Amino acid sequence: MRLAMTGRQPDPTDYPGRCSMDRRFFLRLSAMAAATSLARWQFPVAALAGKSAGELDVIVVGAGLGGLTCAAYLARNGFKPLLLEQYHMPGGYASSFTRPSDKGDFTCEVSLHSSSFHAPSMAAMLTDLDLWDKLDMAEHPSAWSSRFPDFSLSVPAKAGLDGFERQLTALFPDQAAGLARYFAVWRGVQEETARLDAELPGMDKSRFPKVFKNLWYIHDKSIGQVVDDHIDDPALKAVLTQSCGYYGLPPSRLSAFFYLEPTAQYLRYGGAYLKGTSRTLSEALANAIINAGGVIKYGARVDSILVEKGRAVGVKTADSAEYRASAVVCNASAPQLFGSMLPAGTLPGEAQQKIDTYTYSPGSFIVWLGLGQDIAPRFPDGELSFYRSTDMEAGYKYAMACDFEHAGFSLMVYDSLVPGFSPRGCTSISIITLCDASHWQQFEADYLAGRNDAYHAEKARLTDLLISQVEQHAIPGLSKMIVMKESATPLTNLRYTRNPAGAIYGYNQTVDNSFMSRISNKTGVPGLYLASAWGNPGGGYAGAMLGGKSAFRDLAKALIHTA
Repeated sequence: MRLAMTGRQPDPTDYPGRCSMDRRFFLRLSAMAAATSLARWQFPVAALAGKSAGELDVIVVGAGLGGLTCAAYLARNGFKPLLLEQYHMPGGYASSFTRPSDKGDFTCEVSLHSSSFHAPSMAAMLTDLDLWDKLDMAEHPSAWSSRFPDFSLSVPAKAGLDGFERQLTALFPDQAAGLARYFAVWRGVQEETARLDAELPGMDKSRFPKVFKNLWYIHDKSIGQVVDDHIDDPALKAVLTQSCGYYGLPPSRLSAFFYLEPTAQYLRYGGAYLKGTSRTLSEALANAIINAGGVIKYGARVDSILVEKGRAVGVKTADSAEYRASAVVCNASAPQLFGSMLPAGTLPGEAQQKIDTYTYSPGSFIVWLGLGQDIAPRFPDGELSFYRSTDMEAGYKYAMACDFEHAGFSLMVYDSLVPGFSPRGCTSISIITLCDASHWQQFEADYLAGRNDAYHAEKARLTDLLISQVEQHAIPGLSKMIVMKESATPLTNLRYTRNPAGAIYGYNQTVDNSFMSRISNKTGVPGLYLASAWGNPGGGYAGAMLGGKSAFRDLAKALIHTA
């Protein structure tokens, strides 16, 4: 049912049948309320008084941002974590590498374009772990810089919801009434989320739809549905949903809450890039673990979780080494954990069936280029997104099919934010688009077996196709500037992270696995927790790190209670 454009605020009674709330739904609300207080939660270190060193050891599987964050919180709060990582360095997707050229070595950033490090939740974590002053950040001048076929748009950094609304109202004056309603909902979601933790406990659950009417209105909606309820201009719809790709889904499938909440944070606090690449964050977290007494072992691939009497008690690595502890935190992919690392039948059947319904986020196709010319002055915004039309749904489908002639792309010019990022007189750029793993399934077995000819031919074809699109729409003469070229596919992601389908955001943030219904970091197996993009709240730098802190809070409370 679509809300009539009457100019009034959405009310639960506009949606017959949606005001009944069962006990399970209210329990999910309670979990959501607890999550809203996570950023300011502090562990009572005094609770560890009298505990002997090593008494509360925890094993963390995987040194992605979630695992690193959890282990760092553990170590800095009196626990002794052992972090096991299959690769030879920390970070997962939060990393970088170099490639040579006759102009010098070029740095290739694996994933980071921009993140809202100044938002309260992220700033609080970096401060908690004593990392805030150890990271050097380059601020983005724009929140978004977008190019559509018939118009362009740059949203100033830290414009906030008010500035964004004013800008859009000036661009689309005939949509002013709809924009006012849409932004009222958006502000309402922000305001209600902020007071959820304080007001929900003890509340008669039947009052929730009235007291938190905006959260109730969006709780089972995609962002596409929310926009459709208020806006009828296709171009404006595209602008309002243009960042859906950064969350891995088209507007019709992406949870409204998961889009509105972090996007508002980004608009208010702006985005930044880490000088020295995202690898500096990963290494800073690793150092925080070691300096606080934790242990990290690289080249240690965990193949199975040890379960005794229904409780996780340790892990077994690929070389048959066993490590035991009071709890296990898994930063490896949840499908890998639930599908092969746990003994069969460990999870209750209903829980396993529910997990099996979740879908994986798409992978990515990335091209890194070193250019023999300095083109940074042409791109003062640093990052731009190019769309072939205002139809976000069609653009997503083209990207999934690797039809790069019709899909959009994002362009990152690192030297615009970090002068000297590249060799003198040169420029480093990356081109990224989402991409579904199904296109690459035909090559997977041979790729993993080292038979790469067909795979490399297809990767080269698509690399050149994407470069040609950038040359046509963004950087004339690009192909003649290239002195270094590298690219990666979903199979690259699979190889380095073991994420199934090369997923970059964990489980999709669909309405049935986001917000209040997102999979819990408590796995249902005593002593076993999730700390990754696959868990709660989900993907992205802030999401993965918050997942790590959430796992720490849950397991620390449990360990203290049972000690």
